[in-house]
Amino acid sequence: MQKEKYYLIGNEDLSDIQKWHDKKQSDWYNNQFHLAGYSGSTNDPNGLTYHDGKYYIFMQSCPFSIQHFNKSWALYTTTDFINYNYEGLTLIPSTKYDINGVFSGSARINESGEIEIYYTGNIKFNDVDRTAYTLKAFIDLKEKLVTKELLFEADLTKYSGHYRDPIVFEKNNELFMLNGAQTTDLKAMLNVYKFNGKTWENFKDIKFDENDEQEAYMLECPNYFKLDGREYVFACLEQDAPLKDGSHFVKYREVEIDNEINFKYKTDLIKIDLGFDFYAPQVFSNTGERVIMLGWLGNSKSNPFPPELTTWSNQLTLPRDLYVKNDRLYQLPIKELDALRKDEISLLNGSYNYENGLSEIIADQINGDFKIRLKNDKNENISISNKNNELIIDRSNTTFKDEENLPSIINLGNLNVKNLRILIDRSVMEIFINDGQYAISVRFFIDKHNQIQTDIKNIKVNQLIGYSYNWNNIIFKNELKGK
Repeated sequence: MQKEKYYLIGNEDLSDIQKWHDKKQSDWYNNQFHLAGYSGSTNDPNGLTYHDGKYYIFMQSCPFSIQHFNKSWALYTTTDFINYNYEGLTLIPSTKYDINGVFSGSARINESGEIEIYYTGNIKFNDVDRTAYTLKAFIDLKEKLVTKELLFEADLTKYSGHYRDPIVFEKNNELFMLNGAQTTDLKAMLNVYKFNGKTWENFKDIKFDENDEQEAYMLECPNYFKLDGREYVFACLEQDAPLKDGSHFVKYREVEIDNEINFKYKTDLIKIDLGFDFYAPQVFSNTGERVIMLGWLGNSKSNPFPPELTTWSNQLTLPRDLYVKNDRLYQLPIKELDALRKDEISLLNGSYNYENGLSEIIADQINGDFKIRLKNDKNENISISNKNNELIIDRSNTTFKDEENLPSIINLGNLNVKNLRILIDRSVMEIFINDGQYAISVRFFIDKHNQIQTDIKNIKVNQLIGYSYNWNNIIFKNELKGK
């Protein structure tokens, strides 16, 4: 049922999409409280914004493939981050400017109260050469209509065709746009555009990975936000190294940006998530003092494909609240997710037994070595241990193993663990250490895991439930402005 990579999606495909969705829903590894597309592969969160009482969560969705084919945007809306309405496939390849993929981007609420979307249209000339267009789009949920408008093409005299992921923000009543880019000499660059009131103009380039020992060859998925009066910029830095050596980490810096968008770096580059299974984070553009982040709980360098996963792959992280502590960004699952707790689980014969692959571990007053093991009835397991001041995640005994894409041993060194919280879903977990000082996103594949064993004494284990969904298998009509 997989289509060609650049096949143009239409309403005639809805029955096939439904079949893939139904298969996904019956798969054990399908996560219950992590958002993913209706079917196919999921990657970057996009266009995160709040409007008329709803949170809008767009995401990259490839409906017919577990790989990066037919790249489009799917949309969920929610009022509480527990109950979700899947609105359908919204932005799809449909014009000569995005026919080879609707790549990532952002959204803002404009002066007219409209959701204004900015995204990258991908065009490939051949297997190597490409260009990129930046487009603006408006979405009408009532009419199921997306209207697109071309803004500009990437300057191929300065950048390779790898140019993407516009983030638009306002500073001193002016609009600016951050773009991820690769220069023609294959260096990572943060490119800035400025809106002059009528058109967008290329404003300047910024070397974001300045003073980094391992210079990146590509920067993508930038993000800008303010928190507690401070300014921050995220970026995904692609580096020439194996995944297990940190080829695709997301890093941030606290910055001071003046009116001419000159960057003064207040910190070095800092990893926002220590796991290998985290990429392309984005924050909601207009939630005021509260900054909520979602990321892709996956990685563009990593594509594990257990044989059971034939109609879907990957998911987003939990929404996380960001806050500042000790001059660093801390993060925790948003408080709304406490509503996923059903019951507290008691210790029985040395194990905490949970149902449906969903549980939560909360441990306080940790002082020294410990071990947590998550397992099934066949003793297939993943372990998290702290021994001799090294925190180690061990995936070597899981049901499905893939050393290249899911390195067995993740040694995180001395994190001085005092407390931790782990939210466990069917095939992913998110670990938060020391009240959010560190976050670690982890994919794992253990068939029907149902037991937790640990030597931690001061621990609480909760049975969790999944999100509630209203599904709409819909493809929005896409039009080019003036056509």
